[in-house]
Amino acid sequence: MEALALSHSFVAYESPESELQLKSLDELGLKIPNSAWIGVASMAIALSVVSIPGEAQARGCYSGCGGGSGYQNYYAKVDTNGGRLNIRHHASRCSSVIGKLHNGDHIALTGRHKRGWAQIEGGGWVSKKWIY
Repeated sequence: MEALALSHSFVAYESPESELQLKSLDELGLKIPNSAWIGVASMAIALSVVSIPGEAQARGCYSGCGGGSGYQNYYAKVDTNGGRLNIRHHASRCSSVIGKLHNGDHIALTGRHKRGWAQIEGGGWVSKKWIY
């Protein structure tokens, strides 16, 4: 809120005569060596990678729909912070990733659970804390 008030005061009391004059590096007599541009490009790439959302951050519970023959289908919705949820080959964080789910995806579960993991139909496991 303070930042908004400060920016409002700058705009309110800004002199209408003053106009920002932009000058190029050449006009200022500055030259940036090519090696510096490599560093700038590397920093831009690093910042773009860091700003990508994490894999998932959400809540965890899910609902079931009854079946008739002793087999029960469970349906869940992926709830992340915008990142993708990994589908793993086995019920372990160390297991290989075989696919990804997007935030808001609806999935069918088999009903099998292991140590905080739920098996999805068609194979693969997802962490239960990212589905409800």
